[in-house]
Amino acid sequence: MKIKKFVGASMSECLRQVKKELGENAVILDSRKVPRGGPFSFLLNDMIEVTASTADRNLQGQGNSGRPGAIRNWGQAAETAQSSIQQALAAEVIQRTGTPQLAELNCLSDEIHELKETVYQMADHMKFSQLPSLPAELSRMHRDLLENGVDDRIVNTITQEITLELSGREFEDHKLLTRVLREKISKIAKTAPLMQEGVKPWVVALVGPTGVGKTTTLAKMATHPDIFGRKKVALVSVDTYRIAAVEQLKTFASIAGIPMEAVYRPADVRRAIDRFGDRDVILIDTAGRSQNDRGQLKDLAAFMDYAKPDEINLVLSISTRLEDQLDVIRKFKTAGAQRLLFTKLDETSNYGMILNICYHERKPVSLLTCGQNVPDDIIPPNQSQLVRLLCERSYFNDSLMPTAR
Repeated sequence: MKIKKFVGASMSECLRQVKKELGENAVILDSRKVPRGGPFSFLLNDMIEVTASTADRNLQGQGNSGRPGAIRNWGQAAETAQSSIQQALAAEVIQRTGTPQLAELNCLSDEIHELKETVYQMADHMKFSQLPSLPAELSRMHRDLLENGVDDRIVNTITQEITLELSGREFEDHKLLTRVLREKISKIAKTAPLMQEGVKPWVVALVGPTGVGKTTTLAKMATHPDIFGRKKVALVSVDTYRIAAVEQLKTFASIAGIPMEAVYRPADVRRAIDRFGDRDVILIDTAGRSQNDRGQLKDLAAFMDYAKPDEINLVLSISTRLEDQLDVIRKFKTAGAQRLLFTKLDETSNYGMILNICYHERKPVSLLTCGQNVPDDIIPPNQSQLVRLLCERSYFNDSLMPTAR
């Protein structure tokens, strides 16, 4: 094992030196600030010193025990590296900021974010560099999750947890591995009951960005027999941006024999709810808002403040990429959603996006939708169904899709 010290003007410069000389598998052992030499060193920023080493060959591989101890050592080394670098970053921030201008602060914040991402990537690489040597059955499950669209960082985390819990011939037990894997996923992605019995009326609001299918989903919820189709339902529309959509919902409500009211001011929404006090369920439809329009999001939050729904569902299209999903979730927090509702499952063959989002946003899943047919193309999944959807890529088309049941 080779150990070497690197000195640079910043942490990022040191990391580049480490990567160039010791390679991708290098382990950060320590980092600290060191003063510059010379008669005028007191006028200059300190340097950063990083101690790193190559991987010890004795830590690599799985050995004969079937228990990949190298992964545990990599995980500990990664945590040490992350902690050391974060401490060095904090010290660097304190020294460099002083009384900077706003532009300097923003630049420094971007640099810190970039360095943190570098640390996370190095940590992931160190922890999971041994995963190709996983036992065959666990390796297959690992691959299946990736092929189902689960983010590789999440797959690696789950796989590492399993390798640290099991040993020896347990890795050859398909039923045991399947049970443990589903338990891990159940802790991340959960379902929630549709309503609380005894509360009348139960007020449910749908919020979310444009184009995710909120109005169509609301119509399915109102009429599907396994959701609210057997209850006395009323509709309230607060879609103040799309007059045509309001008229469309009125037409649907008339055909379905469901009372409906459209309101255009936040103060009016509570009065509409009170007028439907004899109903079992009140469903609130809202206009799609761009997550980048603060004014629209502020209006939405005002409507929710007056309505005070028992349940707010954030509606997300499963086909949207993860970075955009997380941006929507972050900016829609002012709406106060407690649950996640996923649409357009019929437009993809990968369902791991649900797990990706639940991993970052620990809220339960209420419903899934999979087409335009009202009321059929909607699924109220139980916990077992949700977990199988995330574990088994073929499960949706074989068993969960309405036409397959």
